[in-house]
Amino acid sequence: MQAPPSNRLLNRGLRTTVSQELQPSRLIPTITSGLITGVLLVIYSISMAALIFSGKLATSVSLGIGFTLITAIVTAVIVALTNSLPGVVTMPQDAPAIIVSMMASAIAAQFSDAAPALLPTVVMAIAITTMLVGLIYLLLGTFKLGNLTRFIPYPVIGGFLAGTGYLLAQGAFNVMTDHFFDLPHLSLLFRFEYLIRWLPGLGLAIALLILLGRSTSVFIMPGLIAGSILVFYLMLGLTQTSISEAREAGLLLQAFPHGGLWRPLHWSMFHYIDWKIIIGQAGNIATTVLLSVISLLLIATGIELASQKDVNLNQELRSAGIANLIAGLGGGIIGFQALGLSTLSCAKIGAKSRLVGILAATICLVTLLLGETLVALFPKPVLGGVALFLGLSFLVEWVYDAWFKLPRADYGIVVLILFVIATVGFLQGVAVGLVVSIARFVINYSQVNVTKQILSGATYQSNIVRSLHQERFLREEGDQIYILNLQGFLFFGTANALLNRIRDRLQDPNLIPLRFAVLNFRLVNGLDSSAVLSFIKLRQLFQQHDIKLVFTHLSSTIHSQLQRGGCLSPDDPVCHVFSDLDHGLGWCEDEILSQIPFRRGRSIPLVMQLKDLLPNHSHASALMDYLEEWDVDAGTIVFQQNQPVNALYLIEVGQATIYFEYQPGQTHRIQTLGAGNLVGELDFFRNSTHQTSAIVDAPSTLYRLSTASFHQLQQEQPEVAVAFQSAVIQVLGDRLTHAYKEISDLLKS
Repeated sequence: MQAPPSNRLLNRGLRTTVSQELQPSRLIPTITSGLITGVLLVIYSISMAALIFSGKLATSVSLGIGFTLITAIVTAVIVALTNSLPGVVTMPQDAPAIIVSMMASAIAAQFSDAAPALLPTVVMAIAITTMLVGLIYLLLGTFKLGNLTRFIPYPVIGGFLAGTGYLLAQGAFNVMTDHFFDLPHLSLLFRFEYLIRWLPGLGLAIALLILLGRSTSVFIMPGLIAGSILVFYLMLGLTQTSISEAREAGLLLQAFPHGGLWRPLHWSMFHYIDWKIIIGQAGNIATTVLLSVISLLLIATGIELASQKDVNLNQELRSAGIANLIAGLGGGIIGFQALGLSTLSCAKIGAKSRLVGILAATICLVTLLLGETLVALFPKPVLGGVALFLGLSFLVEWVYDAWFKLPRADYGIVVLILFVIATVGFLQGVAVGLVVSIARFVINYSQVNVTKQILSGATYQSNIVRSLHQERFLREEGDQIYILNLQGFLFFGTANALLNRIRDRLQDPNLIPLRFAVLNFRLVNGLDSSAVLSFIKLRQLFQQHDIKLVFTHLSSTIHSQLQRGGCLSPDDPVCHVFSDLDHGLGWCEDEILSQIPFRRGRSIPLVMQLKDLLPNHSHASALMDYLEEWDVDAGTIVFQQNQPVNALYLIEVGQATIYFEYQPGQTHRIQTLGAGNLVGELDFFRNSTHQTSAIVDAPSTLYRLSTASFHQLQQEQPEVAVAFQSAVIQVLGDRLTHAYKEISDLLKS
């Protein structure tokens, strides 16, 4: 019986995957990475267990090693199979483990040495913490909040990687010498008993650094490691040093307990758990969760940067979340993606297979079940040399190479973070870097000009088309209107600069006195409370000088902030709010025009208004014979968009608005036309459909010139028709010239 097509495709895909994995170019890096990271995982697991299970818990350290190995196995397998980047390796993490060890010590201090509730309570507290971290990871990844770290400044990530390189180098010396070294005790490294332990590892690290910097061959690292192990045991043979003597000299790992390390708690011990004591550790648990979230996101970003491959941060969170939930059920501690081991695997060795994590987990599993394994025969100078190579790689990239790539200020932040990590602590270093970067950003941003454009009412006017007398007067007196198009986020630095700019305008003796300041917020993202205070000061200043402050295009949030801060109030005599710049500017123009007699021009008979349009007065009277009077109420539609053109209109009294409908029910005002203006003239002479719509805003008197009447005018009085056409061309030319002037001012500002 023949297999279904879907099964045949699945088998073919499986064979292709297996074939790719068995290619030497892929298999050798995978095996090399899996073996090295597996051995290092065992060492790190033992170190984490020794850190947590100390003091009163020291007698249970073998049990603790079992729990940390459970973490190493579970997280390595699950993350290897579910994360976004093949080759990534996990490990029980030291930063959260430090707080967990403090929590374990605090719990142990509340029991006597032989108390039966001591061990179950500590183990349950650790398990709850691990599962809670896993749950938070899962929620963050599910709700796609992992990308928050994309906002972390690049120099902070660089400083984090440089600090990681220092810690890796420090850890490498610790592995090789069994002694913790920091900067104040660095000189101890040069004692002979320590020198013979780390000097071979340093030689291996330098060789790897040089050779891998010159070649990308997959055989370099496994060849050097295998050669180093061979030389190590060859030297033992030549010096007739036994394995036990080498172990006592600190050149090999200590022997593991016989019979395995997997010793889970019995169910009968669970009734000893003191839940009140665990609840009392809520502060430490919350701190551990927060630290774990920050660490994982920084590490995932660092892996992305080091491997030069995109990482899905949300998928990494979900993957680590599932792993920690399962590890917590087995009593494991917190574990997630390891920056050093993952960089070693993905970037340095070049492993691109998910089998890396599986192989590393297998070595941990064998150690967990059997105890004594070949891991104990792995030379510590070789292990330390590989870790030291990785640490030096980070330091070379971010301390030496970065000098030639980064701006000096960014490089200074990288070095500062490295120094703080080396002398104070990991989290403190990242925190200092963030604070300095934010302060630098604030200083730089405060120097950004928050005013995108500065305009005057003399050259930039609203879309209300007024009579010739009114337009001429607005151009003469328009400097009374000071228009500022704002942008960005307004805070104490930028808002204060804006306040000073307006003060300078008030004190400028070369300009006519200011009556209106229009602040357009269309491009403003937001403002803080200090910016609100600056606007209150501006309001007080304007009140003293009898100047109106006009706000346009305020979002509901900014409007609410200004209102709560006391800058805006109902029936405010100083501050006025309009929906957009056009309406706000139009109000300012109306206020200026209200002080002059030209406002009476709205009630002048059309024939007299036409005498301004047509120089020959007899032509104006002749044109009136072809016009049809139309008295309309507010809201009357003159014509609609896309309708055929059959007339143009002249306004004797009232006003009409031209608007464009870009979506059903959504319109944009183009112009508002007052007495003495033409409506629909452009489409009339183009002999096309209306490109816009027109509506009457107030009771008005319009005069209609139909297409038939205009043709009659051309036949009966061609001179009048030509004069009228010339006048229309003159009006359109004036509008176009003014538009060019506005564009020029916008480009200059």
